[in-house]
Amino acid sequence: MIKKELEMPLRLRKMEALLRRVDEFHPKYAEIREEFRKRMSGYRGEQSLKYYLSFLKEKDYLTLHNLRLPDISGEHFFEIDILLMGPTYILIIDAKNYRGELYFDGMFEQLIQTIDDRKKAYSCPIAQINRHQLQFRRLLQQLKFPPILSESLVVFTNPCSIISASEGYNQIYKVIKSTSFLSRIEPFEKRHRKIIYDKKQLQKLSKSLLKKHTPFDGNIFKQFGIDIKDIIKGVACPKCGKLPMYRTERQWHCKYCQHSSNKAYLQSIIDYQLIISNTITNSQLRDFLNLSSPTAARNILYSLQLKHTGTRRHRVYFFNEI
Repeated sequence: MIKKELEMPLRLRKMEALLRRVDEFHPKYAEIREEFRKRMSGYRGEQSLKYYLSFLKEKDYLTLHNLRLPDISGEHFFEIDILLMGPTYILIIDAKNYRGELYFDGMFEQLIQTIDDRKKAYSCPIAQINRHQLQFRRLLQQLKFPPILSESLVVFTNPCSIISASEGYNQIYKVIKSTSFLSRIEPFEKRHRKIIYDKKQLQKLSKSLLKKHTPFDGNIFKQFGIDIKDIIKGVACPKCGKLPMYRTERQWHCKYCQHSSNKAYLQSIIDYQLIISNTITNSQLRDFLNLSSPTAARNILYSLQLKHTGTRRHRVYFFNEI
């Protein structure tokens, strides 16, 4: 049974919105794009892994996607791509969608990716998932749940990737391709037969974890060290993505692809909420959308049916949760 569905993480949505509004020649653009590409790759890996998860018996497991949990210190968070919870054991899964040749260097605990003779080093996902396993066990203890054995897997979902490891690396057994996922589950189920959590306890644990789940909602400008003044304002074209569109009396027009729409501003308002603030005023909307008319801005805000406080030019509108 799926207790938390797979959806694009808020951090990823923030980066996507930021990329739309930072000039490609900005000194931080490449860094943002690379971080977005890396996280999007993981998200796509989770999407493709859903096919194999669908073969598991629903009554045997509770499934939670994209958990961001505080460790026992309360100062740091750890992220779990997929958590499978059964009555006899718990499985933590890290999904990767890397391509090319992937070499696990056990001595220095790093993953080296080679594509077209170009090498790139990543932190070792095995070391990361081992750390998450430890953090999760400590969190269970803090939540006063009985200790339960846990397993962990790093699952590579790109069918074209080639995986190898340094000689004698005794942790490589935690790495599999997605096609081997179901065959790896079988020995887990045979090895762990003692029931630790009944259905009621599993439901209680899933509720506790969902309460602890804390989506990333940090300042995306601070994360990448850019200034809010650097973003490109205006309405982005819903067809080609370029901005800004220009406005006539009732339509927004794109000078690049000639697309026209009277609702083109909707994605740009979501961009504002993602990277700027959960509240907005008439003047802030006009500034962000490059609107000159207070009346046009007021009509847009009214059409969104947002909760608000204040009157007239002091009115503040509150966006719904995204």
